[in-house]
Amino acid sequence: MVLLCIIAVIMILVTLGMGVYDISIPDAISVWWDHITGNVTDSRGDHYVWDVRLPRAILAIFVGAGLAVGGAVMQSTLKNPLADPYTMGVSSAAFFGAVLSIICGISIFPSFSGDYATVVNAFLFSLVPVAVIMILSKLRRMTPTVMILVGIAVMYMFSSVTQYLMVTADESSLAEAYMWRVGTLADVKWETIPLVAVPVTVICAVLILLHKKINVLSMDERYSQTIGENVHKLRILMLVLVALMTATVVSFTGTIGFVGLVCPHIVRMF
Repeated sequence: MVLLCIIAVIMILVTLGMGVYDISIPDAISVWWDHITGNVTDSRGDHYVWDVRLPRAILAIFVGAGLAVGGAVMQSTLKNPLADPYTMGVSSAAFFGAVLSIICGISIFPSFSGDYATVVNAFLFSLVPVAVIMILSKLRRMTPTVMILVGIAVMYMFSSVTQYLMVTADESSLAEAYMWRVGTLADVKWETIPLVAVPVTVICAVLILLHKKINVLSMDERYSQTIGENVHKLRILMLVLVALMTATVVSFTGTIGFVGLVCPHIVRMF
């Protein structure tokens, strides 16, 4: 754990020197320190290091942590090693909401426009698959396999409509939508960090505190019931928590894959 924290700090320092404006790591650290002490001598370097790269690096840590923890919880909750935070269709629904704003200019709340409309649309639509699963779970007791199938069905429904909208888009809107689809930290600003860091930190803390119950979910359902756990309600709770955290992340960064699927497996190796 200590070694990984050290590596994370090192990677932040490396990130400060990488980009269009090339600057060495010692110079980047110097620029960062000058900003802290209020003695800015390189205004261009200060802009790239402090306003552009440092927010991205900090947010990347919270995004990666949220997706990794979410992936581990999903794999245990659904008893599927291929599950990740996007299994329930959260990413496809969020992308649909973003496309409505980017291509169609439609905002759920007319008072929001531009990037704010995209973020709000993405967050609200990303909660739709969770709502569908919760409603269906009240009508019928759902197994992990059924939950995965419902998530995939919702994902394809949103994806098909989104693809149609993208076909009708102009080049500039299509490029912006595609960048959102593949995931990017390019638009991160300092004011974005608390909006992602606070929910991710709180939900991760709650999930870690519930780690024993999550381990119970990964076991046989009959055994779980014999020790007094309401498996169905507990599973729904885990899905809602992960969905809220994932929805927060994708609303600001788009769909960043791989992390939520692979990181839990890498950790289990140790």
